[in-house]
Amino acid sequence: MALDDLKETIETLRKRIKEHRAYLEGYETRTRQVLIDPMLRALGWDVEDPHSVELEYGIKRKWVDYALMGSDKPIAVIEAKVLGTSLDDDVKQQVLNYANTDGVDYMVVTDGDHWQMFDVFKRGQLEDRVLMEFQLTQDEPYACALKALGLWRPNLASGEPPKEAATPIMINSSPEPEPSSEKEIVELSNNGDWVPIKSLKIKKGKKRPPPPNAIKFPNASPKPIKYWVDLLESVAQYLVETNRISDDDCPVYMTRSRRYLVHTEPIHATGTEFNNKREIGKLWLNTDYNAIHILKNARWLLEHFDIDPSTVLVSNPR
Repeated sequence: MALDDLKETIETLRKRIKEHRAYLEGYETRTRQVLIDPMLRALGWDVEDPHSVELEYGIKRKWVDYALMGSDKPIAVIEAKVLGTSLDDDVKQQVLNYANTDGVDYMVVTDGDHWQMFDVFKRGQLEDRVLMEFQLTQDEPYACALKALGLWRPNLASGEPPKEAATPIMINSSPEPEPSSEKEIVELSNNGDWVPIKSLKIKKGKKRPPPPNAIKFPNASPKPIKYWVDLLESVAQYLVETNRISDDDCPVYMTRSRRYLVHTEPIHATGTEFNNKREIGKLWLNTDYNAIHILKNARWLLEHFDIDPSTVLVSNPR
């Protein structure tokens, strides 16, 4: 997910709130459809797919509006309120109690404009449990986008179906940097030697190692990596941008596999939808793999589309 895309979605939602406030206030369904659902989609949560998001999730005969799903269990729950509703402490405490009862680590309350996310099991008062908070109509779009990354699906689920919820990586808001300073941040994050992607190894049965913190393609600037899934996405993105993969090459799949790796639509040969996916230009990348297969698929894509893996470098894992 490009940060600029999320920022663009936020700008659209700000405009909707300004232009359609009278239409939205007083109607939860409208608030959810016009403001909350688009934000969740922009953060990687497919609200139409129960594997991704369960609506009206039941907890002890009570209901929360959204459950963001991991491996068949919620990673976070969201309580939606009508636009303009005051998010008072009684509401927050009630939803936090629901999440606590069901063993859900994170809880969010929002009226589509004001968003607050809480660490359910952190000790302390409500204000001590706040992980992130932003308001679309009050904060700068870029600052909102940085904070909203706490709800980005790979950030919560570590880019793979987790056994348990992963702690979100929160990014403090700051003024929007110039492009040149962004490049410096990427380069300075590579605290180690560059090695060919071909030399990376992940041993089966061992604890999953951290991913490299950046990848560098021939004649291209380094790209940051936070999760293993970013490695596969970066490879696919490079192949699309350099016109090595196009619609004509799809579907792309490894020999004897019935699961597509890249396709013009996120649907396998069996008719089932990609469980985890990333949009790469006009194509879709299947990212429903563990770290071992992500690395294997990334190398295979490079070789299959005539890129020598020894020319693609990654920084030493942290």
